[in-house]
Amino acid sequence: MADGGFGLQETWPAWPRLNQALAARSSLWAICRCGREAVIDPGAWVGQGLSRQATAHLETRLRCVCGARRARLEIRGLAEAPAMTGGIYVFR
Repeated sequence: MADGGFGLQETWPAWPRLNQALAARSSLWAICRCGREAVIDPGAWVGQGLSRQATAHLETRLRCVCGARRARLEIRGLAEAPAMTGGIYVFR
């Protein structure tokens, strides 16, 4: 670039997009700081037209039973499901 930069402002950070959780054998998981984990159905967000939204921008739309008003989202394969889950819900 002419200013000496590398053009990373447009592409960094490269957050996963919600539509990547819709791929075959993928699932969307929420992880709270309290240790709870829950599978999240992205259908409501996709219905709102948010399929190209970065998952990091949707984290404030989750609520945990511990009172937390956000939870980290990550995309996992189906084989990575933990045994104990639940307690995190989509708020809006």
